[in-house]
Amino acid sequence: MCGLAGVILKQKDRDNETLNRVSRSFSKMLTEADIRGGHATGFALIDKYGDYVICKKPKDAYDFFNDNEVQDNIGLVYDGITTMMGHTRYATLGSPSINSNNHPIRTGQTIGTHNGSISNHKELFHKYNMKRYAQVDSEAIFRLYETSNDVDEFLDDRLPKVQGRVAIVWADLERPDYVYMVKANNPIQMVYIPEFDCYVYGSTDSIINAGLWHYYERITIEPNTMVRIDTRTLKIDTKDIKIKEPKPKRFSFYDDKIGAYKDEPQTVDRFVPRFSYSDQLKMFKASDGSKIRKVK
Repeated sequence: MCGLAGVILKQKDRDNETLNRVSRSFSKMLTEADIRGGHATGFALIDKYGDYVICKKPKDAYDFFNDNEVQDNIGLVYDGITTMMGHTRYATLGSPSINSNNHPIRTGQTIGTHNGSISNHKELFHKYNMKRYAQVDSEAIFRLYETSNDVDEFLDDRLPKVQGRVAIVWADLERPDYVYMVKANNPIQMVYIPEFDCYVYGSTDSIINAGLWHYYERITIEPNTMVRIDTRTLKIDTKDIKIKEPKPKRFSFYDDKIGAYKDEPQTVDRFVPRFSYSDQLKMFKASDGSKIRKVK
């Protein structure tokens, strides 16, 4: 399970007071998202020209926002910013102490966040001959987009080959007017805030509500849908997409709480394994006549 939280602003003039209010609400949303994963926290600020700042650390959201460097970066919100893309991480693959495993992930000109898990990430890197820079499975999705010829190839040909649980938000710095979102089989909610002329999204309603927005209009996004938002007009285009359910390992199960597959103990109730013949040769008799396996 990971937490997505973000703000997509229409390109227009805004004063500093308004921008500060939006920034504070975004910070509250990202802090609320910590309940879905406290191993790492991060955000990206992207402007209408494709310039960006990425700030991420292996800290829960509460410690994250007490960090002076983080405060300096969140203070960089200015009138040209169109996207505030946040993520809190529950690590299932790749150590949070290696910051390249944390989100947002940058792959070339692509910056993205992912909630879910990819079971065939190794096969995808091999199939498309993509270079890997981190351990995290999420990198595969954004490498697939970055190495596609265009958005349609990614959505029609490559994304359907992903096996996993997916909700993603990304921006292409070469096409900075647009923000993309895919709600496949993991949750993501979005609303429109008339007061600030922006969209706000989060993995859950509680994340959105943590921003203390006075009034909003809900935007319905059906599962297996790609959403493209034009930040010049806030016009939304949608497209149906397909994605495969992950192939779980033999001893694994899907945990609704984290939105990913987890390994379970490889034991069976009321089953006691017998020692092999080689094990028996390593056994000796105790003084009470019982057999005890030798331990090196």
